[in-house]
Amino acid sequence: MHLAYGVTGFYSSGDNPPPRNAGNLFKEMCYSAARKIKGDVIVYNKPQLHTNFFEAVIDNGSKRLHILLNAHYPLVAFASSVETGHITFYDEPALAEEFKGFYVCEARELNQLLQVKRTPDFTISHQHDLNTAELSQIMHWEPNTIGEIVFNFWD
Repeated sequence: MHLAYGVTGFYSSGDNPPPRNAGNLFKEMCYSAARKIKGDVIVYNKPQLHTNFFEAVIDNGSKRLHILLNAHYPLVAFASSVETGHITFYDEPALAEEFKGFYVCEARELNQLLQVKRTPDFTISHQHDLNTAELSQIMHWEPNTIGEIVFNFWD
């Protein structure tokens, strides 16, 4: 997975801001996904001050799942739990088709370990177009995986 400019939500003043998702279509798709598994959307959160993603929580009585959308790019992920600083990603092939037009991230992509080199210059070995503000945030927050960059709890 290529890490696009602004995927974290951070940029320097004077730089172009990253694109922004409104979340309306995603919300409709989450309700459709809930109907497919005979469940309900019990929580729908827009990105908060410390998050860069939308979150819908679906419960059908026997299963509870979280569906995430990056606030800046059409990147969707499924998670079994979302707690501040930690998300447990997994694949949900039965619902992936409900999000046509979005890129549904696979758990193996999101759980891929981040390769960081700190000296002489800070770099990450993963393919990216991240800006200097994002690289600075990565240095500060020290994420371990790609998923911790794409769906983050940074403020």
